[in-house]
Amino acid sequence: MLRLVCVCALLAMAVALPSAQEAAPPADDDWTPTEVTNLTVLPKDMPPAEVMKIMRDWNEALKVGCVFCHVGLVGKPLSTFDFASDSKARKETARVMLRSMIDTNEKFKAIKPEEPPVVMCSTCHKRSRMVDADLPPAEPKPDGQ
Repeated sequence: MLRLVCVCALLAMAVALPSAQEAAPPADDDWTPTEVTNLTVLPKDMPPAEVMKIMRDWNEALKVGCVFCHVGLVGKPLSTFDFASDSKARKETARVMLRSMIDTNEKFKAIKPEEPPVVMCSTCHKRSRMVDADLPPAEPKPDGQ
């Protein structure tokens, strides 16, 4: 009986394993290009590894993948993406947002140079590609106020 259970378990694993492998993310999640082109807001001489770290931080802040702004196919290796292409409007939106963030942080430095507040993508996005402009419901006021 134990042998039958083991054989069934092994068969189940053998059947499930190929489908799990197909659904696995691309093997080059840590891929970094040798050079980066078409930087218009980030410094043009920024090392590729730094650019990729920033991009991954933005992915996390907005809970999106690279294809949100860049030309590529979900599930395909990053090395096949056309990161330099400007064909997606969201890429320009990201540039506008980055310029705004840089400008806001510079203004905060001028107001409070010793300890300026810092604005980041996650300040507003909170792991969502959409920013919720609505305030949460107000707390009920205690009696007598």
